[in-house]
Amino acid sequence: MEYQPNAGQTYVPFQDNINVGPLPFTPLPKPDPALPDLELNQMARNKGYILNAQNHHFLPGVTPEMLDWWWANMEKGYYLWAPGSHKRFNWVRPPWKYGYLNSAHIIAESLGKGIPIFGGSGVQINRLDLSYYPFTTALEHVSCEGVFNDKGEFVDSTIHMWQAAPGGCVHIDASIANPNISEPPAFVKEALAADPNAKPVPSWASDHGEYETSRWPEFLPILYNLWKGHPDPTQNVFCDLRVRQTGPETWEYLCENGPVQL
Repeated sequence: MEYQPNAGQTYVPFQDNINVGPLPFTPLPKPDPALPDLELNQMARNKGYILNAQNHHFLPGVTPEMLDWWWANMEKGYYLWAPGSHKRFNWVRPPWKYGYLNSAHIIAESLGKGIPIFGGSGVQINRLDLSYYPFTTALEHVSCEGVFNDKGEFVDSTIHMWQAAPGGCVHIDASIANPNISEPPAFVKEALAADPNAKPVPSWASDHGEYETSRWPEFLPILYNLWKGHPDPTQNVFCDLRVRQTGPETWEYLCENGPVQL
């Protein structure tokens, strides 16, 4: 059986693990000075995409390099990222083997104690290249993730971007959706098959994203420094998510971030 790197021990079946809720948390402050609001670019407007939410933060003690590392090494701290809320994580296509842009993982999470697990048996989240980047501006580092339905239609995306600031870094997360799909993604169809009246609440419509972001200063500097210098690149994956602008509304990565070559 092929080894699947994951986040360690967790309750199975995790859909029943609804009696442990999140910790209390304080949302992070907004950047000072404030960052401009994001605006959809022409590509996104032509496709009819909707900007559901955007959130701006200052992350004290967190460097851009830590966040670059995080997105390629999430299995090392997924349950620390949202304790009590995150119920499942595993790589479908791990970055060391497939490269950053071809990587994908599966998650399931709870939005509160006693609430059915969001994502059913799991949501596959795929890393997207910057042809999917939907905004007119960007910070210095960018990560795009997205969900597709069974027909291969783009459903929605979460975009994170960040750059250095005195004492830490500034960060924006945003959620966009494609309202023109012909069917919902597999995890929504699964929920509707179990309960035709189900109305899954997306994480962007809750405080889940704020909970996740508030946790980075708590655990990421410690975790990053524990792994810093670890010699095996298949176990400690390097990633550089800096971008540069190539046109009025287009960007590309500075680094390939491909599969590990031993």
